[in-house]
Amino acid sequence: MTGYFLMTFAALAVLELIKGLSANGTPPVLQRFSWQMDLAHFMWSSILFFRIAFVAVLVWMFVSIPAESRMAVVPGGIVIGALWGFFYWLFNRYWVGRLKFLPITQKRFEKAAGNEVGLDEQILGIDHDGEQKAFPVNMLYYHHQIADEVGGKAIWPTYCGLCNSGRIYDREVDGKALEFTLVGAVNFNATFRDHTTGSWWRQEVGDAIKGALKGRQMEDMPCEQMSLGNWLAKYPDSLVLQYDPVFRKQYAVRTALLNYEISLPGWHMHASPPLVVGIEVDGVGRAYDWNQLVKAQLVNDEANGEAVLAVTDKEGSSAFVYSRKVDGTVLDFEAAGDGFKDISTGSSWDRFGRCTKGKMKGKALARIQSYKQYIRAWLNFHPQSSFYDFN
Repeated sequence: MTGYFLMTFAALAVLELIKGLSANGTPPVLQRFSWQMDLAHFMWSSILFFRIAFVAVLVWMFVSIPAESRMAVVPGGIVIGALWGFFYWLFNRYWVGRLKFLPITQKRFEKAAGNEVGLDEQILGIDHDGEQKAFPVNMLYYHHQIADEVGGKAIWPTYCGLCNSGRIYDREVDGKALEFTLVGAVNFNATFRDHTTGSWWRQEVGDAIKGALKGRQMEDMPCEQMSLGNWLAKYPDSLVLQYDPVFRKQYAVRTALLNYEISLPGWHMHASPPLVVGIEVDGVGRAYDWNQLVKAQLVNDEANGEAVLAVTDKEGSSAFVYSRKVDGTVLDFEAAGDGFKDISTGSSWDRFGRCTKGKMKGKALARIQSYKQYIRAWLNFHPQSSFYDFN
């Protein structure tokens, strides 16, 4: 019975480890399988039952051991108990947003005059109903999410470091603005649990993958990722979220990680290119190698029947994607100065798609929603995506 007691206790510790790893630190070979989500949700939903059942069995077994033999299980029980406690602390207190990725403690927005965030920092920006807000990427990278509102709309800016992917969603579902807690990373993407129903949501596509709201999807709000300097040039009256003083050191680390683009372990789907700018036209994905796009600065393309223009600024910090059709006419463009010009009329356009000089002055190109992220993330959710050939 002594041996069975220790093996049962060890099994409880292993279950705690499986529960934690299923959504945090899952071996890369398993991350690609869709059933990883099934395993993670089952373990996180059932772990309390397993704990109670195993403890009850352990108590029964301990009582069943002859009194003179009980002390023999104490040393092994202490070791296994400490191991179980470590697994519990690691995955329930440290790794999943209670100590490692703590929520923001204060939100303070400032306009350009009072802004303290560096203009070179990447931001995720939104323009809705006449109000603009910018969320520094290094803040989102650390917190993973910052619930907020803009133009009277409850929004959910999110960021997944594994994907290098920023999204903003309308977090109102069935008339209620949801609040979320980070669960971990499942299938190479941040996964969250809402406080209202306990449903699990995927950051990359904003859908409920498990729980009472399974199958529901939040509205994807148009957003832009670029340098704060570019954002304020485009929206000079925008509000900018300022750094939470509690986490300044963590933001600095995230800035260094983003600047050096280090998140390329051996399980990365492609060694090169690491980053793409992705778009979706009527459900069909199209992607542009980030490094090649920065070198070219501008490409005229066609994606699923849509005439597309993809450009970057000269500093290589921001990408912009537009439709090339203006008043029913498809234009071709070439780089010129800090912007570009259309070949047919010679009109000058700025990087924000606005014609500033020439026959087309006053016209603006329609923006196409684009995302700058790691290729593994883009291919996970757009497996049939085509890629622009820069050769």
